[in-house]
Amino acid sequence: MKKILLLALVTMAMFSCKKDDDVNNDCFEPLSISVDQINPESALIVWDPGDETAFEIEYGLTGFSTGTGTVAQTSQTNYFIDGLNPMTTYDAFLRSNCGSDGFSDYISVSFTTLKPVNPCNTPTNLTLTDVTSTTVTFNWSENNETAWEIEYGPSGFSIGTGTVIQTSQSNYEITGLQPATTYEIYVRANCGTDGFSDYSDQLVVTTDP
Repeated sequence: MKKILLLALVTMAMFSCKKDDDVNNDCFEPLSISVDQINPESALIVWDPGDETAFEIEYGLTGFSTGTGTVAQTSQTNYFIDGLNPMTTYDAFLRSNCGSDGFSDYISVSFTTLKPVNPCNTPTNLTLTDVTSTTVTFNWSENNETAWEIEYGPSGFSIGTGTVIQTSQSNYEITGLQPATTYEIYVRANCGTDGFSDYSDQLVVTTDP
């Protein structure tokens, strides 16, 4: 009876060892993860790969569950995430992708994007709509702003030395110009306590003779 019991115990032990040997422990997680170059709408995730060469990164708003975020595969040791919202906290999860051997455990990092340096939106698409010998009419895309500052002057003038006009319209007619003269025009949004946007691209126009 003792021999039978001993044989049964040995058989169970051998089965247990066989079962453990079938578990894959060869896909190692990256050694560390951190965030570099955090901006209002982007961040660079970097990591120490350890012994592995392929990785899966998943990110989303803080508190999201893995499997519901944005997933990317890479063989690099960094990943640039863009299209983020300013002043928002995100979680990023990273694991090694070992192909047929599966995945490692996750490591993770959290980060918060920055406040935009300039929350005031720059006007775009500055477009000439009419020109005469003494007038120029033009418009621009508002980009969710409601007030603007126009500055213009003869070709080659320096910003800060031209004629400045404030307006709440996204189109304007400049009058009193000289015939057959080239002018440069710039527009920027006036956001009150948030300051000014960057200047638009210049509009260069020559009045009629």
